[in-house]
Amino acid sequence: MSANHTDGEKRVVSFFIWDPELERKIDCEVKMIDGISKLLNVATTVEQTIECNKALVLSQQRMLAFMSEIRRKQQNLLKRDDTNLEPTKATVILSDIRLPLVWARMKKAKTDQKKFAVFCLARIGCEIIDTQMKFIDKQSTDILFTDNLTFENVPHNFELHLEIYALNKSLALSTAAKDFAERYSYYSIHGSPRSRRRIPQNETTQQKTSNQPQSKFVLVARALYTKESVHKMAKVRSLTMERPQENPLMQLPIENAFISRFLIQPLCYTRSATFAGIVEINRVPYSCILNGGFLHGEEIMRSDYSHQRTFSIPITTDTIILSHNDHLSFSIYNRNFNQDEFFVQDLFTLNIWIRALQQHIVDIRTWEQTVEHLPSIRRYSHQPITASTSTINLAQKPILKTKARSLDNIYQTISTSEFIVPNRFNPSKNITYISDHHTTDDDDDDEEQIIHTRL
Repeated sequence: MSANHTDGEKRVVSFFIWDPELERKIDCEVKMIDGISKLLNVATTVEQTIECNKALVLSQQRMLAFMSEIRRKQQNLLKRDDTNLEPTKATVILSDIRLPLVWARMKKAKTDQKKFAVFCLARIGCEIIDTQMKFIDKQSTDILFTDNLTFENVPHNFELHLEIYALNKSLALSTAAKDFAERYSYYSIHGSPRSRRRIPQNETTQQKTSNQPQSKFVLVARALYTKESVHKMAKVRSLTMERPQENPLMQLPIENAFISRFLIQPLCYTRSATFAGIVEINRVPYSCILNGGFLHGEEIMRSDYSHQRTFSIPITTDTIILSHNDHLSFSIYNRNFNQDEFFVQDLFTLNIWIRALQQHIVDIRTWEQTVEHLPSIRRYSHQPITASTSTINLAQKPILKTKARSLDNIYQTISTSEFIVPNRFNPSKNITYISDHHTTDDDDDDEEQIIHTRL
């Protein structure tokens, strides 16, 4: 009976992740909230109250974000797979936020009641960035935030949450705060009697239990940005309005549409080289870098009297990579282009090149739709390799800034602000890796490993 009961039960395995850094940040925010709540009890001006309420919102949202990050790590503990290639990360920039105002909704409000303090909060994961505070009145036609909200090292499946908070300045000071300000002003001049300096113990306890830290700022609207929201120019976007407040004075008079600019800069395009190394073509050494959808190479010059030969080969989602383990070489094949073969010194270096090319294909496929929104500086086209050893004057391209001087430095990369935008060959949205072995017609003993992507 007990055995059947045990078989019918579900075994629940729980995992606890202890992140000391996140725990430290949560404790810090808890202390911040406690300190801000004390400052709110003694704030005597509208400006002090507004700044304290904004700081309270930021601390509460950071604490919630840290707690959500711990839960996310616990949920993804069993889903982690280090064998898969993860796309490169990117830099995300949100700027030029403009909110149009419609004061017609507050016709019955007085002039002093048409003053608001507004700020925006952007969040990706547990990272939160806020804008400067904007103060508006009935003379304002819109709210413009000139801040550049920049997030570094953002994964490809990110979600940016934009939240808009507002506070009517006429409601900034509570009744208790106003009473405290009046009492402070009176007693600072006339002094207070000794009988009033002693506060009953039961009143203090009741006051502590009732004073929960709650910000007076109201979440008015929110918007969601993903990888598909990228655009190099400011454009009109939709706002999701929150439920109307019971007090109409707390509702900021904005429309359900606003203007913003949202840019994504993938590291595979912004870095001068995602991978660098040395290969040989027809026994001629070339210094190569992998960047922005192209494999660029230039001849390592042994004489100052010969012309330097260069090449540029596109890397797209249609690229096929042939690995020749016996010859210590690999080939890159693109549709409508000739197949190019590159030789390396050992099998370890060959595997590194194959892995780097696979990673670059994944990166190009993941961030393909963001290419046209990058501020391009120059565009490369396919430049074939010259097989002749004679000194032919080839079309020169700008000298590459990154070189791998030896195989020991094959991972050398340099960060820069330049963008290299590749040609777009395949608009497909599905990528599949296929690896198999086949024998060539020229030499039955030569084994090739095909690594390519297809529709």
